[in-house]
Amino acid sequence: MKGRWVPGVVAALVAAGCATPGTRDGDSSPKPSASASVAPPVEREGPVGDAAPNNADNNGWKRRHELTYDEQQAGERLAGRIRPRLATLRKAGDFAPGSTRQALLDLGIDEDAVQVAAMTAAPGVVYAVSFPEAGCVVGDVRPERLMVEVTGAAAEFGCLEPTSH
Repeated sequence: MKGRWVPGVVAALVAAGCATPGTRDGDSSPKPSASASVAPPVEREGPVGDAAPNNADNNGWKRRHELTYDEQQAGERLAGRIRPRLATLRKAGDFAPGSTRQALLDLGIDEDAVQVAAMTAAPGVVYAVSFPEAGCVVGDVRPERLMVEVTGAAAEFGCLEPTSH
């Protein structure tokens, strides 16, 4: 009688997906490939969860240009120049928009390519630097972090997403 329940528990775990190979760190079994057959997604009518039925359309203005490999590389090089300058400001506790703007201009970035704004709810600034053709280096400088991200520009607003209240 002892141990009869073990095969049943193992079978239940496998059936529930709890013992799928390749899902844990150190597991040497390969994960299923992307080419494995998967059932097509279920079409749903109406909103899913709390989202409005036309949520994707309503937020379409936020869609950003997808960067090419060369654009991404150009953005990464620019971000590599920006990060140390803004890290110096953060370390000094300087979160003034003017200081951030000047640090970016001191890198030789064209004045028209730079946007900087004070954060409204906390000390810090948000910034954006545009680069050809449709790329942006965006982020923020706050007491707790420095963010530097390379992304595409949005057709509606460019690099720095407008704030709303």
